[in-house]
Amino acid sequence: MGYKKTILNRLLDKYERSRAYLDGGTARRIMLRLCSGDMPEYNLEDTAVRELVNSTVQALADSGIVKFEWMRFERGNIIDRVWLCLDRIENAYREAGRVPKKEKADRVLDEIRAYLPGITQPWIESFLKEAVEGIDAKKSLTPYFPADTDIALAVLKALRAIDGMDGEECPERVFSIRVFGDSKYFERNVKKRVAGIIRQYLVAERDLIERPSDDEMLAQVGIVKAFEQVEFCGDISGRLYGKPVDFSLFRHGTVLPSRTVKGLEIEGMGRVDRVLFIENKTNYMDYISKGKGRDELVIFHGGFYSPVKGEFFAKVHAAGQRAGAKFYHWGDIDIGGFRMFKRLKENIIPSLRPYLMDKEAFLSKKNYWLPFGGKYQKALESMLCDKGYSEFHDVIETMLRAGARLEQEAFL
Repeated sequence: MGYKKTILNRLLDKYERSRAYLDGGTARRIMLRLCSGDMPEYNLEDTAVRELVNSTVQALADSGIVKFEWMRFERGNIIDRVWLCLDRIENAYREAGRVPKKEKADRVLDEIRAYLPGITQPWIESFLKEAVEGIDAKKSLTPYFPADTDIALAVLKALRAIDGMDGEECPERVFSIRVFGDSKYFERNVKKRVAGIIRQYLVAERDLIERPSDDEMLAQVGIVKAFEQVEFCGDISGRLYGKPVDFSLFRHGTVLPSRTVKGLEIEGMGRVDRVLFIENKTNYMDYISKGKGRDELVIFHGGFYSPVKGEFFAKVHAAGQRAGAKFYHWGDIDIGGFRMFKRLKENIIPSLRPYLMDKEAFLSKKNYWLPFGGKYQKALESMLCDKGYSEFHDVIETMLRAGARLEQEAFL
């Protein structure tokens, strides 16, 4: 990049961060101090470089784009300051070969406003409305979208496609081909940004402590690495695509492809009077092989469940309510385990109770405690002020005194 573009781009960067850009004010000059660090390329010891920069600035001044001042007692030799002529700002952009930031923002704003009336999912609508207000006020795409207009529009396109998925599962690369015509475009350019939007606006997960992964976030809207499976063990009977089915025959558990969940109707639960969700796969396998009773239905919960898993959990809850069953969740005695419990309780099973996640369970496995630091402590303390975690306030206070958490595997 030549000196002309270097000078203009640095001036335009300053302009786009200034009050003049936001409200048209002109009280302060948009200026570079060439000898004070704003342009380290201006090497006063190199005569050829100094003269080339001087001639470049002079040419820009002759065209009315900038004005400048020579250093005192160094007229014709060393330039002290260069500033933009704001009445020629369009010329500056043109000479720099640069698209104005406002023009980029307006292009994306137009697309958002065109999409908004057709959006059906509240979290996407909430994000887009907030983005419209923020972009309009700041005349900038960030922090809502990438500064690169093409990528910003790709994020918007992905959100629109997610809005139309209606809870269906789609492998990530298939989604990418459908939306962008390239199996890896989504992963390379859009995935992290979309996952961040889901994390903040759908899951409302803003803390950096035990933050769910991007893949877990995408699974919330049906974009998965591969089609999911649901795993359970217990006396469920009903119909699968209209035909009778009895899962009580599978004494060591059953695995169903996620797509099969759509065709499952649960009509009975045998002698089941207790349904237990288990977060960790190893604990789930150990429990069904050693501890499960005939009156229990045990379900592998995993991490943040997807819409399809949620649909299965909802079907189990409806059948369990008819049978008078009680519902329990067993997870890590830590922030992640508490959040998974809260989400399942608030979204699907209001009567959910914790299992082996209380003060006594925590104290019983002192040899397996894992220490935590200051940020983790603050996140736990915030849970004490949230009624949604009231079941865990007693154990959280104990954890804070101990400065430790406990993973579920300690009970194996």
